[in-house]
Amino acid sequence: MAPTGPRNGAPRNNTRSAASGKSATRGGIAKRRAGGPIRVDRDGDLDMDAAAANAVGGRGKKSNPAPAGSTRKSTRTNASSSRPPRPTTKASHMVAKTLIVEGLQQSKARDNEGGGLKELLIFLERKATTAGKLSHSVRIKKSQLKGDLVYVTASKEDAEHIMKVNGFDWAGTKVHITEADDQAPNGAEASNLSAQTQDVKENLRTMLAQRYDPGQKLLNLASLGSDSLLIQMNMFQESTPQKLFRALMVICDEQFKTAQAKRDAISSVTLAGNNIDDVGQVMTLTETFPDLIHLDLSNNSIKELRGLRKWQHRLRKIETLLLINNPIDASNPSYKDELVSWFPKLQNLSGTQVRTAEQVAAAELANKPTPIPQSGPDFRDINGVGEQFITDFIRGYDMDRPTLAAKYYDDYSHFSLSVNGRSSHPPDIPLPQWGSYIKFSRNHVKITTTHARQQRLFSGTAVIQSVWQKLPATRHPDLATQFDKYIIDCHPISGLADLSGQSMAGVDGMIITFHGEFEDQDPETKVTTRRSFSRTIILGPGAPGRNPIRVASDVLTLKAYNPLPPVLGAAVANPAVPVAPQAPASAEEVQKQQMLAELCRQTGMNEEYSRMCLDVANWVFDQALATFHEKRVS
Repeated sequence: MAPTGPRNGAPRNNTRSAASGKSATRGGIAKRRAGGPIRVDRDGDLDMDAAAANAVGGRGKKSNPAPAGSTRKSTRTNASSSRPPRPTTKASHMVAKTLIVEGLQQSKARDNEGGGLKELLIFLERKATTAGKLSHSVRIKKSQLKGDLVYVTASKEDAEHIMKVNGFDWAGTKVHITEADDQAPNGAEASNLSAQTQDVKENLRTMLAQRYDPGQKLLNLASLGSDSLLIQMNMFQESTPQKLFRALMVICDEQFKTAQAKRDAISSVTLAGNNIDDVGQVMTLTETFPDLIHLDLSNNSIKELRGLRKWQHRLRKIETLLLINNPIDASNPSYKDELVSWFPKLQNLSGTQVRTAEQVAAAELANKPTPIPQSGPDFRDINGVGEQFITDFIRGYDMDRPTLAAKYYDDYSHFSLSVNGRSSHPPDIPLPQWGSYIKFSRNHVKITTTHARQQRLFSGTAVIQSVWQKLPATRHPDLATQFDKYIIDCHPISGLADLSGQSMAGVDGMIITFHGEFEDQDPETKVTTRRSFSRTIILGPGAPGRNPIRVASDVLTLKAYNPLPPVLGAAVANPAVPVAPQAPASAEEVQKQQMLAELCRQTGMNEEYSRMCLDVANWVFDQALATFHEKRVS
């Protein structure tokens, strides 16, 4: 059991009035009489057992008994009966249930159009469906925003799955969900309930402030059942202990809005003397303070190891855990070995040292991943094809995407985009927004269904052009003057599909992977953002009658900006390779250089394109110039 209120001296409510001489219960669900007491259990919740036990007593009003031997016929029929039929199992699932959702006003979405309510409802439905691993979608029937609270109504079955979203992160805050005692309020009742809720919150803040020691960074939640302020508020009669504890954690989340603020303010919590027998009753503690260092669970009722198992993968930074005066000491003396394996930084378990700080540091060092040594990019080009493609691709992607796609992509080309929102990045660089990219993202960690993955794999020139047009405009660093901002690998591969159908074994191609950065501009907000990217492109021979080179596959991964390693950047920008002395240029080379310069002057092409044009024409200048004009017209 979780912490409960005092038992001695609590008033004993009785539903039977001795003075009246009448039965005070009608059987089944009884209507509350004005001023009459209600029977509650020891936790303060309504006791439904008494009503159920008396349900066989009939309608509750005494009727004159039938004479002996008479055959009294009932005049009640199904049509005239005032008692509704018992609902079927299917109908019981359709009973509406109202939940209270907190967190909207503290979220980043509150400035959105409509106050972020629509985004919150979509999040709840989506997460409830995935968390419950349901074959159908969870649906919220009604929603209502009143003050700081959002009331959502769903079927009983869907509401149970929505409750599983409690504690999830959304829009920079945590969503807290509780069951409403009644339906969503209307009109004046809503404002009264909101004011009452604010009064409860204020009293809970006062109680937490009295129990907080800033010098020791200690939050003292011991013996909540005997707290005078909670007793005065009737919290143990109006709410279950689990709901009370969730409410306390909501107050803490509002007080300390970031994870760093929580670490700076509270490192120790005591829950001693709360009659806890399963940590699931106070699970929200690990959600609100996941980085706790010291925790006291002494003088509770934990009997078995399973009462602690829900924390097996939580509290990874805990160093001190006190379980003194719990029944588990007698029932399972070997439990300490198990707990040491659960918490990698645990040093003090119930006053016994189980690890030293040096052992913790050594274990962390042993488990720390060792990066693979990098010796710079491996660029194995063939006849300059890879170099020419990369130069053309980066320029075309920034300046003319439709033309780039029409040149290198065909009906069999594939393009996909993936947003990696959890990549490492410098702490002083804020995380970027992904609104312009996220709807196209094919990140398989987030997109798990086959249909959704297929929808985000774009094939064919027209489709790829359409997607590229919807992506923000970009500007990559100049490849010639800022090559240190790229790491590019290039390797030949074989076995690509032969679009001409001549080789069943496939044809040779090339795989190019380049890592770098670019700046983009959001088309709506006009905000410029710098991002890191990785792009893997597979090149193969083009189809007959098309460009000689085609893109078979293009995979783009976007991440928060993180500069390339400086060692690699310096090695790429200034390779420490001895330069051989240059031999004097021959007369043929001098003539080619002159032809190249003249063709650049007359056509306006850059040096790379002019050289390609002359190579095709076997360095016959007039033929190269004629080829240029012919291609330009076509």
